[in-house]
Amino acid sequence: MIPLIVLLGLCLPIITLCYFTRCLISPWGTCIRCRPGGKNRTCRACDGTGMRPRLGWQLYTYARRLHRNGTR
Repeated sequence: MIPLIVLLGLCLPIITLCYFTRCLISPWGTCIRCRPGGKNRTCRACDGTGMRPRLGWQLYTYARRLHRNGTR
């Protein structure tokens, strides 16, 4: 049981760092609702573009905006 916890403790920060790096390099991902058929002009999630911001990028933007508005 202990090696599993150690392995999880080592892998989780690495996975988090990789996802954070991916969000910084490519903040836009394919739309989940439009993915099977490509661009859907009536999609409300992406406004018909087929691309929407990743969840990590949305959280980063929210935190940055919250900090900026709190320090004014």
